[in-house]
Amino acid sequence: MEKDTGTILRQQPLGEHGLIITWCTARHGIIRTAARLARKPGSELSGQVDLFHECELLYRPATQGDLHTLSSVNLISPRLALRSQLTRLRLASYMARLLLATVEAGAPDAAWHKLLSGALDYVATSEPRRAVLLHFEKRVAELHGLFTPEQLPHHVLLRHFQHLPAGRSELLEALPS
Repeated sequence: MEKDTGTILRQQPLGEHGLIITWCTARHGIIRTAARLARKPGSELSGQVDLFHECELLYRPATQGDLHTLSSVNLISPRLALRSQLTRLRLASYMARLLLATVEAGAPDAAWHKLLSGALDYVATSEPRRAVLLHFEKRVAELHGLFTPEQLPHHVLLRHFQHLPAGRSELLEALPS
């Protein structure tokens, strides 16, 4: 069994009652876990696993492939304030999608979890602004070793990864400067 701390980046249905949960973890980077009964009424995971929740997780590593089996979670922070305002939720979603698009799954680097957790906590407690999105992109470019002061971080990321998450332009327009 592996124990880690992670933030939920994405959830996908798995059968009638299950979920595939994608995490950004402190020790193992981006991982995917199967939670077989997460959507079943009365499940011990009910209310524990939701987008952007920070949890302590216990899982059994996969013997084949990259889909691990989630055994239990302990909710650390639900970050409910992210749901209090649409622009907060959109900014948090963009950050999660940017990491999913640029960070290799299973790369054990605590810096990604630290960056995401800090950014989500900041967005949850502060007014979302363009500068927050731009700073997050800059930090992603820096952590990848791609940042240069002469170029805009999103241009560097776009050139290197071939795309950025959809809706970036609309989000920038919606965010106050």
